[in-house]
Amino acid sequence: MLKYILLFYSTVVFCQNTTVLYELKKKCNDISIGAVVDKKYYKGYTTLVENKGEYPLQGKLNLKVNSNFPLPYSFICGNSDQSFKPSALFTVSKEKLRFKLDSIEMFMPVLPLKDKSSVLLDDQYKFNASFSKLLNIFYNKEEDNLKLESLLVEYSKENCDSYMLFWTLVQHFQFRGFREAYFQSFKNLSPKIRNSEYGKMFYNDLINSLSLSEKSKFPDLQFQNKAILSSLGKSYTLVEFWFSHCKPCLEEIPVYKKIYSKYKNKGFEMFSISTDRSQDIKKWKEVIREEKMDWSQLLDENGIESKKYSINTFPTTFILDSNGYIIKKNVSSKELEKFLEKNLK
Repeated sequence: MLKYILLFYSTVVFCQNTTVLYELKKKCNDISIGAVVDKKYYKGYTTLVENKGEYPLQGKLNLKVNSNFPLPYSFICGNSDQSFKPSALFTVSKEKLRFKLDSIEMFMPVLPLKDKSSVLLDDQYKFNASFSKLLNIFYNKEEDNLKLESLLVEYSKENCDSYMLFWTLVQHFQFRGFREAYFQSFKNLSPKIRNSEYGKMFYNDLINSLSLSEKSKFPDLQFQNKAILSSLGKSYTLVEFWFSHCKPCLEEIPVYKKIYSKYKNKGFEMFSISTDRSQDIKKWKEVIREEKMDWSQLLDENGIESKKYSINTFPTTFILDSNGYIIKKNVSSKELEKFLEKNLK
């Protein structure tokens, strides 16, 4: 599923502003450094891959950092089967960093060799020591997420200048959507961070996403001259954001077909909104035709509207009531079926 989560971007830039030295003992097909939040937060960077196939891997990765504000990155271990494992995020400014890694595991905290004169590195050590394995946004259970949220708020009260905290809020928000804990933690950060260009971008995303939180009214989106809210009328409506090359999305289609067939005459409707790129529209139409998806199919070409509401992971789903209010967010097809069984007799 990881390769379908749109959090990693690559841009080749031939400029050396900072150097990351590393030594990795665990086998990887290749090693690189990648971005971990939306590309709008980066003004240009490189993910230069080096030393394929030799162990221990040693070398340097050159990053272009166009801002004095530290930016978040992750080590990415590429495997021979084209899968990959990202480390936890770390922050990079214009100072040289040195890492010695025993392995790269999913969101394992990565610590540079300590430099007592570096406030940035002190922030990384303190933050990782406080949160340990709770930073795994892909596989945390809900109780782990709730524990993490509580800790983030408490940590923000005593560590208002933490760049690690700020970027963790951005990353988790982009994956999980709006949470009150993210908003409270952000408000506790120092004006230096909140009023930066990055802080302002994140604040705008938080505010825009409020319209997609549970109990809020779904935004009045319109695609191909069809408005979602004015098309409601049945007891419950599922709105799904997806795209044609999204494997988890495609895996849900057979179940959705059964659910729609069973409940469409009992007060249930569906809208699938594709965020496919312009060059993939033909593929989108093929999937609809081949899978015989006979509910409403809409296109948000290149995800322009979806991005405004920080919909970055797929599929993203919403159950709406007949008035357009969000009852549940990010339900699986199995959860949807249980919900309809209970509420549509």
